Amino acid sequence: MAIQTGAIKYRGSFKSIRNYVNLHDENTYAGEKGGANRDLIMNNPAFARTRENMVEFGGCGVAVKALRLGFLNLLPDQTDKNFTGRLMRIVKEVNRRDIEGVKGKRGIYFSEARPTLATMVFNVLESVTESLKLFFLCSHPVGKVDATLKVTDLVIKPILIPKGATHFRVQNHLSVISDYAYSEMSHRYEASNELNGQSVFKYSEYTPIGTALTAEIKAAFPEGTVVGDDCSIIQCVGVEFYVSTNGAHYLPLKGSSMMVADIY
Repeated sequence: MAIQTGAIKYRGSFKSIRNYVNLHDENTYAGEKGGANRDLIMNNPAFARTRENMVEFGGCGVAVKALRLGFLNLLPDQTDKNFTGRLMRIVKEVNRRDIEGVKGKRGIYFSEARPTLATMVFNVLESVTESLKLFFLCSHPVGKVDATLKVTDLVIKPILIPKGATHFRVQNHLSVISDYAYSEMSHRYEASNELNGQSVFKYSEYTPIGTALTAEIKAAFPEGTVVGDDCSIIQCVGVEFYVSTNGAHYLPLKGSSMMVADIY
């Protein structure tokens, strides 16, 4: 694919060449006009593999939407502009790992590929929490309905603190992602568990900058929740910074970060 590098700018097509841009991408791409139309792609036997790829890509998009739903209270403050694209690559890799499935209908089994899901990065420009992970200890019961984050003597170095911050607090965040399978009845990918996309979170108290924080932060799903084997719990840990005004109001500052601490 050609990429425009010069300073010439124009709108629309030029003879047989079209130009286009992608969201969050500074490059301008060029390609020839024409190609197969929708009817040809959807019906011609020569495009059978294309149709298979389209179905799986659509299923991955549905799973990414569920992941984002589980992270709803973290968006967009804790993520960068390329977060969704990275999620899509991870989900597609999980999809490829179903070696027993039929091409075009391979499952998206997060429960069998949790290490792959754990490579998720919320913001490549912020890594404060990663620098502090030695202060954190995560644990959860067999039933997976809650998780505890133990913080021991956490003192944040001045170099990691954004300018103007007076307080910080730690967040323990849990979200559910279900396995996905292709449904022959609806001809689309569907979640295997209704808990899909649910989330809960819990914060520590506001702690003055320079003060050591020791706390146990327990986040739990509502009483009676049953987490099946087809569900994966994503436990995330984050550090958020604030500026105190009038001693009572805390305004969030940039410089906070979130990381995946455990997936079970």
